[in-house]
Amino acid sequence: MPLDVKQIEALKPGPKPYRRSDGGGLLLEVHPSGAKVWLCRLTAAGKRRDMGLGGYPIVSLKAARAAARAAKEKAAAGLDPIGEKQGKAKALVAERHAQAEAEARTFRAVAQAYIRKEAPGWKHERTADFWQASLERYAFPVLGEMAVAEIGRDDVLRMIEEVWRDRPTVGKKVLQRTGAVLRYAAARGWRGGENPADTKTLRHLGLSALPGGKKQPSLPWTKLPAFMKALDAMPGLAALALRFAVLTALRSGEVRGVRWSELSFDGVPTLTVDGARMKGRKSVTLQPHRVPLPPAALDILARAYVRRTGANAKAADVPRLARLLTDALVFPNASGKAPLSDMALSAVMRRMNADRPEGAPPPWRDADGREAVPHGFRASFRTWVDDTRPGDAAAAEKALAHEDENTVAARYRRSDLFDLRVPLMVAWAEWCCGESSRSKVAAAEENTEAG
Repeated sequence: MPLDVKQIEALKPGPKPYRRSDGGGLLLEVHPSGAKVWLCRLTAAGKRRDMGLGGYPIVSLKAARAAARAAKEKAAAGLDPIGEKQGKAKALVAERHAQAEAEARTFRAVAQAYIRKEAPGWKHERTADFWQASLERYAFPVLGEMAVAEIGRDDVLRMIEEVWRDRPTVGKKVLQRTGAVLRYAAARGWRGGENPADTKTLRHLGLSALPGGKKQPSLPWTKLPAFMKALDAMPGLAALALRFAVLTALRSGEVRGVRWSELSFDGVPTLTVDGARMKGRKSVTLQPHRVPLPPAALDILARAYVRRTGANAKAADVPRLARLLTDALVFPNASGKAPLSDMALSAVMRRMNADRPEGAPPPWRDADGREAVPHGFRASFRTWVDDTRPGDAAAAEKALAHEDENTVAARYRRSDLFDLRVPLMVAWAEWCCGESSRSKVAAAEENTEAG
């Protein structure tokens, strides 16, 4: 007997699936879960088979009868409605898969995949955040939803022009990161042709050369003794960290991360900065950087201990303190669990320059009148070497942990010139602390005025 809607609604689930016939090969299968599924029994390709037509009530009784009738007509004509349905299902799955794959190859998706892949090799955990933030702000609004295969020069130009003009340093990083993502896509076979984020190629299309700009403002080396005297009066651990940075010619981040365990006293007192903390793209490509510590630097370490603990200590106690404090930070923040913040040393210099009469130029400035910054002391050191000890130029480059631009030569020149750097850093510390002859200042100032 044909089914009707009331009968279908009244069917209750049992412990096992069971079927009710509507006639003409149309069956309704009731499952223990309560689900009701339409089936059409037919013979296709010489075999008796059941073809699913969908579930009730999404597929109504009327629609199920029409579908069953159409399927049986195809089977009677020698066609295979089940195979046809399966083919359509496979085609739909393939279409959805292709769509998902295409969406996965948008610039945004590929960039995020690249960051996940490369992040474990970056020496700082925050590097991935910097990449993500810069691409989110500048690249994704233009390129984010584009397929990497379709991105061309005009698209990259449109993305980079404004930031390139207004913030060239940021623009350069964004362009480099965009190029890295597109190279990754090309390596995976997701795009072909040249890299549209290549700087040289873009210049030919209207992107101006990066403005040369001015380098980090640095205090003239002749002013270092006076600056260090003024710095000595500044309170706080950040002032001591800045003083240590000046004497060692290290970068701010390298100083802020110094731990007592990195100090050694077998012979010349030495700070060994692990390669993972040195500036560079991949920590595995960097060697540890040894820094000979002059007496003035040991004095700062003792003062840092006093500042943190309130206990008495002198430079002669530093080896003992290093053994006791092991992996503790020398210049931690207030919590003691993390280094001083990125801006701590810069804030010290801003306070020193803020203490001046209204309208007067900042006392600690570069030759152009710009306020000096902590990173600029590395240039002060290098200029001091050029002006007073030109024969120590190679040792100075090693002191700054600069890599040899000649990659072939760098493979063979493996000495860090540590023995040459010991007297160099002692002389630099003596100059900064006002222990050298002031005649050098007068001579340097006379040469500047004459020039």
